[in-house]
Amino acid sequence: MSNKTFSKVIQKNEQDANRTVALVMAITFAFFTVIYILNLVGVFVIDTVPMNIAYFTSAVLLLLPSVINKAAGTSSRKLKYIYVSLSALFLLVITSVLTYHVVVVYAFPIAIAGMYFSKNVTRFSSVITAVVTVCGQLIAFWLGRPDDNFPTFHSLVIYSILPRLLILISFSALLTHMTTRTSTLLKEDAENYEQQVLYNQNMIYGFAMLVENRDENTGGHIRRTSIYAGLLAERLKEKGVCEDIITEDYINCLTMVAPLHDIGKIAIPDSVLCKPGKLTDEEFEIMKSHSARGGEIIKETFSRIPDEEYKTMAYEVARYHHEKWNGRGYPEGLSGEAIPLSARIMAVADVFDAVSEKRCYRDAMPLEKCFSIIEEGSGRDFDPAVAEAFLEMREEISRIRESGEHA
Repeated sequence: MSNKTFSKVIQKNEQDANRTVALVMAITFAFFTVIYILNLVGVFVIDTVPMNIAYFTSAVLLLLPSVINKAAGTSSRKLKYIYVSLSALFLLVITSVLTYHVVVVYAFPIAIAGMYFSKNVTRFSSVITAVVTVCGQLIAFWLGRPDDNFPTFHSLVIYSILPRLLILISFSALLTHMTTRTSTLLKEDAENYEQQVLYNQNMIYGFAMLVENRDENTGGHIRRTSIYAGLLAERLKEKGVCEDIITEDYINCLTMVAPLHDIGKIAIPDSVLCKPGKLTDEEFEIMKSHSARGGEIIKETFSRIPDEEYKTMAYEVARYHHEKWNGRGYPEGLSGEAIPLSARIMAVADVFDAVSEKRCYRDAMPLEKCFSIIEEGSGRDFDPAVAEAFLEMREEISRIRESGEHA
C-alpha cells in the first residue's frame, strides 16, 4: 500500500474529526451556559466573580474551533493539536477557578484526542491533561480555595492529585490501545481499497484493449488520452476552474474511466473501423454511433457498481466526448456547459491525440499543427477554459510525446 493512499484516509478522518470536535465543544459551552444561567437565578451558589471569569473565558476556548473551521477550513494538520490544547485550557479554567470535583472534565481533552485515531495526538493530550490537572488543583489551593476534603497541601496531593493522575493514566492507556487498533484497521481498509482500485484499473484497461486491439493503427491511444485527461483536470484545478467539481477524487476517477471513452467502437464493424481510406457518409454515420453505443455498454456493464460518481463519469466520457461547444457534435448535439465537464476534458485529450498519431488513412500531424487545432477549436469545438488550460501545458504535453512516457 502506498503512503499516499493511507494519508488520504487519515486526512479525511482528521477533517471529519475537526468538524465533530468543534460541534462537541460548542455543545459543551451550551451546557455551561445553562449552568451559568441557573447560577444567576440562584439554583447554584457559586460566587459571581469566579463564575463570570470561568464562563467568558470558556466561551472563547470552546467556540474558537467553530470560528476557525468556518474561517480557515478543516484541512490543516495542526488543528487537532490546537483543539486538544483549547480543551485542556478549558479544563485548567474549570479546575482552578471553579472546582476540581467535576471528574468528567478531566477526561475531556483525552476524549477529544480520541476522535483523531492518532497515537501522537493521544500522547500529547495525555501529557497536557496531566499537567493542567496538577496545575489547576495547585492554583486553586494557592488561591485560598482549599476543599474541605483536602484542607492541607499533603492531603491534596495524596488524595486528590495522585488518584486523578492514576485514572488519567489508565484512561490514556486504554485510549492508546483503541487508537492503535483503529489505526491498524484503517490501514488494512486502505490496503484493501488500493488493491481493489488496482483490480478495477486493470479490468478497465483490459476492457478498453478489446477495442484498441481491433485497430492496430490506434495503439496506445487509451493510455495517452488518460494521461492528458488527468493532467488537464489537474491544471484546471490549479486555475480554480470548476473548483466545486474538480477535486482529487474527481481527477482520480476521470483518469480511471478515461480509457473507456471509445468502448462503443467494439460495436463498429471491422469494415468501417479498420477501413484504410476515407469513410463514406453512411460509414461515417455508423462510426459516429460508437459514442451512443458506448454509453449503453457502460450502463449495461456497470449497472451493479455502487460508486455512482465512477459509473456516471464513465458513461459521460463514453457518450459525450464527441459533443462540441457550439452544439454541432453528436450524439445529442449538446452545447456549452450542458456537456458534462468530464466529456469536455476528454474531447480535447481525444482530438489532440487523434491528430498527433499516424492512422491507416493519414500521417501524423506535426505537434504545432495539433496544438493549433485545439486553439482554433476553442469556443467552437471545445470549452474555451479547457482548451486554454491544455495549451498552457504545451511544453509538458510535448515532452511527454517526445519522451514516450505514455508507453
